[in-house]
Amino acid sequence: MGVLISNASAQRNSKCDKYRDKAYQEFQMQDYKKAAKTIKKAIKCNPKFADYHQLSAAINETLGDTAMAINAHQCAINAEPKYQANYYYFASYLYRIEKYQQCLDAIEDFYEAEYIEGFNPKRDAAKGPILEKIERLKASATLSMKDSKLMANLNIQNMGPEINTANSEYWPGMGLDGSTFVFTRLVDHQEDFYFSYRRSSGWSKAIPAPGRINTPENEGTSSVFVGADKQWLYFTVCNQGGFGSCDLFYSELNGNKWGPRNNMGEVINSEFWDAQPSISADGNTLVFSSARRKGSQGDKDLWIAKRINGVWQEPVNMGPKINTKKSEQAPFLHYDGRTLYFSSDGHDGYGEHDLFLVRMNEAGEWGEPQNLGKGINTQTNDVGFYVDALGQKAYFASQRSGGYGGMDIYSMDLPEHLKPIPVNYLLGYIVDEASQEPLQAKVKLIDVESEQVLYEDSVIEFLIPIVPNKNYALLTQANGYLFDSRNFQPLPGTQDKPFEVAVLLKQYTTNQIVRLNNIFFDVDKFNLKAESYTELQEVLRILNQNPEMHIEISGHTDNTGSVEHNQVLSKNRAEAVVSYLVNKGIDKKRLTSIGYGSSKPADSNETESGRAMNRRIEMRIVKVKN
Repeated sequence: MGVLISNASAQRNSKCDKYRDKAYQEFQMQDYKKAAKTIKKAIKCNPKFADYHQLSAAINETLGDTAMAINAHQCAINAEPKYQANYYYFASYLYRIEKYQQCLDAIEDFYEAEYIEGFNPKRDAAKGPILEKIERLKASATLSMKDSKLMANLNIQNMGPEINTANSEYWPGMGLDGSTFVFTRLVDHQEDFYFSYRRSSGWSKAIPAPGRINTPENEGTSSVFVGADKQWLYFTVCNQGGFGSCDLFYSELNGNKWGPRNNMGEVINSEFWDAQPSISADGNTLVFSSARRKGSQGDKDLWIAKRINGVWQEPVNMGPKINTKKSEQAPFLHYDGRTLYFSSDGHDGYGEHDLFLVRMNEAGEWGEPQNLGKGINTQTNDVGFYVDALGQKAYFASQRSGGYGGMDIYSMDLPEHLKPIPVNYLLGYIVDEASQEPLQAKVKLIDVESEQVLYEDSVIEFLIPIVPNKNYALLTQANGYLFDSRNFQPLPGTQDKPFEVAVLLKQYTTNQIVRLNNIFFDVDKFNLKAESYTELQEVLRILNQNPEMHIEISGHTDNTGSVEHNQVLSKNRAEAVVSYLVNKGIDKKRLTSIGYGSSKPADSNETESGRAMNRRIEMRIVKVKN
C-alpha cells in the first residue's frame, strides 16, 4: 500500500511527517517490526492524519495482526470520515480476512460518505479506479456470502520443490497422456519453459526445456499437442519479431529435443498482442487471448480458430457471454472439446483474477461462465488452470500463503460439478496394406446418433478424443481404395486404455471385402436404423465414383436361433441395405444381396463379444471395371 495523501484540514507537522516517511522506508525494506514502532511515533505526534493510520494498517496487515490492522483502518476513517478512499481500503482488508458482512457494511459507508456535511466531491470523492474496484469488491463479497460451502475436500497441495522454487512458476500443462509436465518459470525477469517427467516416485526435478525453444528473451504460456507419434508445443513469444507485440508459435519435438520455433502465421497472429494458446486434443481447435484485435469486446478477449484440412481459419471472437469489457485470459480447452476453463477480472469473482469454466451444449453453443468457487479462487491472482484428461486432477498457479515464493503451482482434486467429460482417445495410423507404406487418407469421426461430424482431416496418423457413452463411427477413405469402417462405444472407466487403430487400406480389386461396422438393426429385425445412414453414404460415394463397380451385400448372424431363421434374417438385412442404395439412385443390376446366416462366423460363438463380431453386414467388390 502506498502512503495515502491526507485531505485533513489540520496543519501538517514536518516532524510527524518525518516519522511517517521513515516508517514507510522501513516498510519498503521489509523491516516491519521497526516500521510498526516508528509509525506509532508519527500517530502519537499527530493522530489527525489518515495517511498515518493507513500506513499503520498496511504494516499490521503484513505482520498478521488483525486486531491492530482493523483498529488502524477505523482510526483512519475517524480522522477523515468524508474521504471515501478510507472506506474502500477498510472494506478491501475485511474482504481479505473473510469478514464479508463487515466488508459490505464498509462499502455501504463508502457510498454514504458523500452525504456527510462538508463533503467536497473534488477533494473527498473516490476517483475512477477505486470506483471500479469498489463495485467488483461488492460483487465479490456478496458472492462470498452466498457461498456457504468452502469446498473443504479440494485437497489443494503445493507441487513441492521438484516444480516450485523461490522464483515464480505458472502456466502449468501436460500432454494428453499425462507423462510430461510443462510450465513457465520466471528467473531475474526472464521467462523460460521447464519440463518435469512423471516417475513411479512422483514428478522429477524440473529442468529447462531441452532443445531450441528457450532463448535469452521471454517465452511462456504453452499448450502441448500429442499426435500419434509426434508432439508439438504451442506457445507465446514476445518482442522477437513476428506480426505484433506477442505472437503464437509452435515447435515440434525431434527425438528428445524441441526443434526451431515457427510462427503460426498472420491468420492467427494480429498486429497487436496474441498469447496464451490452448490447443485441442485433436490439434484442430485453438483458443487464445488477444488484445485490441478487431471485433474485441474488451481489453483482452478469448478467440477461437479452427484448422480444416491442415489450414487454420480466421479466428472468431468467443462472444459477450464469455468476454467482458475487461480481461479474459489463460484459456484451457479440455480434451473433451466442450469444457473451457479461463481467467477473468470482468465476471463477478472473489479476487483480482478468478478462474471460471464454461461448457458447450450439444448444439455447439457456449453457456454462461461459472466461477470455480471459493477455495480455488482467493483474494489474490489465480491463473492458468489445467485439468488432466481423466478430469480428476487440476493444476493451477496461485500466490497464496505457504508457498516457496512468488507464484507456485498447486494440484487439487476436482469436485464433481467442475469436472469435464472424462476422455478416452483413438490413436491410429494409416498404411497401404499391399506396400505397408504410410498413406494419407481422409479420416472422419461421426457421432452415430446425431450424425454430427466431430473430426475430419486428411492425415497419415491421428489422435482423436472420444467420451464415454457415445456411439462413434470412424471412417477412413482415400481415392482408389476401399474405405475402412470402425465402430467405438467407450464405456465409463475405460479412459486409461486408449483405442489403438491400425488402418490398412486396400486398393479396389475384385473380391475385396469391407465390414460395414456402422449398419444397425433392432434385435431380430431387418429394418435399417437411422444411425446406419452415415455409413451408407460412404457406400454410395464409392459406387457413384466408380460407375462400373458391382458389389455384393451379405448378411451374417451369430448361431443363436435356428439355422433357417438366421438365414432368412441375414438375407432380409442384406436386402434392406440394397433397397436403400437403389432408392438413392444406384442401378439394381450393380447390386447383389445374400444371406449367409451363421455359416461364416468371424469369431467364436462361445462369448458375447464373439457373437457380436459375427452379427454383421459386409460389402464385397464383385467387379471393378468392365
